[in-house]
Amino acid sequence: MLSSNIYADIIKVTILGSGTPRVNIDRFSQSILIEHKNDKFLFDAGRGALLRLNQSRILPNEIENIFFTHLHSDHILGFSDILMTGWVYHRQKPLNIFGPPGTINFVDSTIKSFEEDIKVRSLPPESLNVENLKSNIEIIYDDFTYNKNGLTIETFAVKHEPFTYAFGFKIFNSKYCMVISGDTTYSEQVIEKTKNCDLLIHEIAHASEHTLEKYPKAKGVISYHTNASQVSKIINTVKPRLTILNHVLSLDGSSDEQILNEIKKNTKHKVLIAKDLMTIDLKDEIYIYKQKNL
Repeated sequence: MLSSNIYADIIKVTILGSGTPRVNIDRFSQSILIEHKNDKFLFDAGRGALLRLNQSRILPNEIENIFFTHLHSDHILGFSDILMTGWVYHRQKPLNIFGPPGTINFVDSTIKSFEEDIKVRSLPPESLNVENLKSNIEIIYDDFTYNKNGLTIETFAVKHEPFTYAFGFKIFNSKYCMVISGDTTYSEQVIEKTKNCDLLIHEIAHASEHTLEKYPKAKGVISYHTNASQVSKIINTVKPRLTILNHVLSLDGSSDEQILNEIKKNTKHKVLIAKDLMTIDLKDEIYIYKQKNL
């Protein structure tokens, strides 16, 4: 009985995609899987999310709950694959989708783009149930809260201009707490929500002063992300047990190691850079490992 209680408290986190819009076979764009008890929650569905789920031995029809931080393409490109392939795998009920304003149009437009496929697959011999393609869509806002089986998911607004609506998520049960920053500049909301939390998954963008001076576009891009100095300040303020840097945007070609070294100059707290299929068991002693490819 004791071991079952311990197992029930664990929040399991798998980084399915740790990258950006840049095409990289080793670093798909952002998607994070949270498992708690028997529930699975997907935060963003970037390029290749379903392939990484397959490598994590999770079937397409097992995903029932999807949260979008915002509607940048690199956070939603994999959604159609999850929606349609999950249907082909006989998903038995509609997806629960939580996202910012614009999510209803995005989901409806995705379904419309597959009209011919849906028409054919709903006929014999496949005879798939069109009702299972429907989604329960809930528009999220600052301080939106969702509870399921002892897990609470709180939404908070972040700054990712020119997007009007961009969100981070605080996820916790009775024992453990984590925060996903989403795409954001330096945010007091992130700091407030991460206080007393165990795990912070925060985006990171990096560019040298030379790059910023030479390329105005790079300066513009980094203005709506969080640089190494700002991330260090956040970590030093909230002092999480572990910080994972995700959505790794290197605008000057710096390696993961170089970016991490820049962070470590300014903080002594434990910081790692996310890799695809990195898994974190959030418990009394945080356990980090990588899913083995099939």
